[in-house]
Amino acid sequence: MGVCRSGGCGGRVFTFVSCEGGEGICPDTISLQALQNCKMSGVGAVSSFQKRGKARVVSIPGARPSVHNSQLLLSTGMPSLDHLLGGGLPVGSILLLEQDRHDVYSKLFLKYYLAEGVMSGHMLTLASLDESPQTLMATLPASTDRDADEDSTTGTDRQMTIAWRYQNQSAPPAGLSSNRFSHSFDLTGTMEEDQVAKVDTCLFDGSEVESPASTGYYWPLLQHIERRITEGGLSTACNKAKTNVMRLAVHSLASPLWGWEFSRQEKDHQWHRLTTFFYGLRALVRSSFCVCLVTVPSHLFHDTALIRRLQSLADFVVRLESFQGSDKETNPIFKDYHGLFHVVKLAAINTLVPPQLDATDWVFKLRRRRMVIERLHLPPELSETVSRSQEDPLTKPRGMACMGEKLPRNLEF
Repeated sequence: MGVCRSGGCGGRVFTFVSCEGGEGICPDTISLQALQNCKMSGVGAVSSFQKRGKARVVSIPGARPSVHNSQLLLSTGMPSLDHLLGGGLPVGSILLLEQDRHDVYSKLFLKYYLAEGVMSGHMLTLASLDESPQTLMATLPASTDRDADEDSTTGTDRQMTIAWRYQNQSAPPAGLSSNRFSHSFDLTGTMEEDQVAKVDTCLFDGSEVESPASTGYYWPLLQHIERRITEGGLSTACNKAKTNVMRLAVHSLASPLWGWEFSRQEKDHQWHRLTTFFYGLRALVRSSFCVCLVTVPSHLFHDTALIRRLQSLADFVVRLESFQGSDKETNPIFKDYHGLFHVVKLAAINTLVPPQLDATDWVFKLRRRRMVIERLHLPPELSETVSRSQEDPLTKPRGMACMGEKLPRNLEF
């Protein structure tokens, strides 16, 4: 610390150590050559002006950063659903899916979600009391993506006929297929057991709960999820480098098998177990590298206050309305579709506004091999019974066109 002796800068106070060619002169008046040969004072003798590098992005198989807010995204297994969610399901978020009345199509959404986790090598945790988790995992749709080894022929026989100069180059590693963000699946087939067995999977069917009448199933499941996060080192408080994520799936939550806490009168409801579980689940997912898909039979709730409370706790909320057993099943407008897809809520994570959709009416269609979500297109109205007052102006009699076709006999002025 000293005062500049050159006088060119008004004798300002500086923190510059005397060096060769610039003794007692502040950095504003010293020459560039002398400044390069001197040493700045401070902690570690490092200048405070440092080049700012790019933010470090976590590299996890089956995940990619969002182009809008750099949030790490995971695929739901359906590209059309990923598009509606803003590119995918962000890590640390919860997707609430309100089931259709017969739980047919919502179960397919769940299988797509789990099958994508198997293909990406993610950790899986599946909880279900209405249907056996082993049955759900055994009926996952088969993948139509082929590995890099299957796409190529035998390595020694394959010749590069166009770029001959690259024949001696080493082949790319065989694990590139796991770096894909989304995979394709075939609903007519089932995934092989050996492929499912390679993934770290944990199933919860309530059989491990000792006294479900007193403790219920919510609290043991919450403890089970917390233990899985701790053992996998997925918590954000853990300094261990994250190389994987966990997909949580809870099928038909709050169904009568989970413990019926509801009645026809709101004052008689006992929601403390369900809401406490959802609050705890949200806290665990928020503080870890996890995503969660929860399906609920909202059509069984007599009071809409509960589903609204669950919607406020979730990040994304969608609802399936199946045409089975309803009047819309015979409506010619919906003859090409199987149900309506309602987007109830979209989250705004690391941004001010949620993703903006270009339409409000969406439908889902179950094709032979896959399920897709499309924009609802109404057919044109071609009915002959529609009355239209369209007359050919050429057929009108010429004359006083301003007075109409018939002229009054007595004109009054």
